[in-house]
Amino acid sequence: MRMETSDNVFALVVMAQIKAKRVNDGATRKDVKIALIRRLYERGYSREQIVRLFRIIDWMIQLPRGLEAGFVQAVYAIQEEKKMPYVNTIERVEREKALQQGLEQGLERGVGQGRQLEARRILQRQLSKRFGELPDWVSERLEAADVDQLEVWSDEILFADSLDTLFKH
Repeated sequence: MRMETSDNVFALVVMAQIKAKRVNDGATRKDVKIALIRRLYERGYSREQIVRLFRIIDWMIQLPRGLEAGFVQAVYAIQEEKKMPYVNTIERVEREKALQQGLEQGLERGVGQGRQLEARRILQRQLSKRFGELPDWVSERLEAADVDQLEVWSDEILFADSLDTLFKH
């Protein structure tokens, strides 16, 4: 009996391993991987079995990033055709999107915090040069202020006669 027609679940895993070692071309790997995934659905395995086998195949036959979107679309088409819910590479792609969004948000937050820190440092230096040693309450006000408020005080320092006058604003 040939592996392609065998009902033995291990035959499918062995086929995946052989294909993973023999096929180096990315597009061909994608086609082979899609064919193996299609077999999972066609053999009538349970959802749990499909998910487990999919993870093994997904791990064995990795694709270049540029081909993953086509693979994901093909898996969606197979699922639609077979009326079965999904499996792994798609989860990873979605996770990576969420991670990228989180990184971008974190970067924006970090840039904002860096801007605030720099504005505070500059204003504190200007205040020290203009008014001498600063009382503790000034440092507390600077720590609590956002970037916009720090910028207002940086502009107003040119016209303020005292710390009290400056921080009334």
